[in-house]
Amino acid sequence: MESIQSTIKSFINNSNKIAILGIGNYLKSDDGFGVYVVESLVKNYSKTYETLYLEKEVNSVNDKLVLMNCGVVPENFTDVIKKENPDKIMMIDAALMHQEPGTLRIVESDEISETGFSTHSLPLSIIIKYINIHIDTEILIIGIEPTDLEFGEPLSGLIKEKADEFSKLLIEEIDSVLL
Repeated sequence: MESIQSTIKSFINNSNKIAILGIGNYLKSDDGFGVYVVESLVKNYSKTYETLYLEKEVNSVNDKLVLMNCGVVPENFTDVIKKENPDKIMMIDAALMHQEPGTLRIVESDEISETGFSTHSLPLSIIIKYINIHIDTEILIIGIEPTDLEFGEPLSGLIKEKADEFSKLLIEEIDSVLL
């Protein structure tokens, strides 16, 4: 987790505006990881910022941070991303990376086509190309190897534990740099 934290720290350092996208499907167990993390951030910041609600898909914390619950259709948020014009985008999702379940890691751009992001209607590689054509931004993809993708099941215990740990780490880094 330390290497992820240092990567996140350097990624968000000196950013003018960051968009954090939670991607996934709560109805398929661990595939809800990215959505869960973004919801955890919304819950945390709604204590201070009264305009944040879990029911909203897009929550602007302030002029430096926007949180997006993209669910299984991150492509539906490309217009919002263009309008918000963040210089940094962080995408968080469950990813089939052939790692030990619960492994959290940065997915490099050249690995995207080899990594399984199963519930999206459009591959992340196409969404990233589209975003990069329209705005000047850096994109960081963080994936977790799921334990279970069974339909109708909640996050597994291991992935929920990792999601809570990762959410705390992310809040720490955001608070130290952006807020």
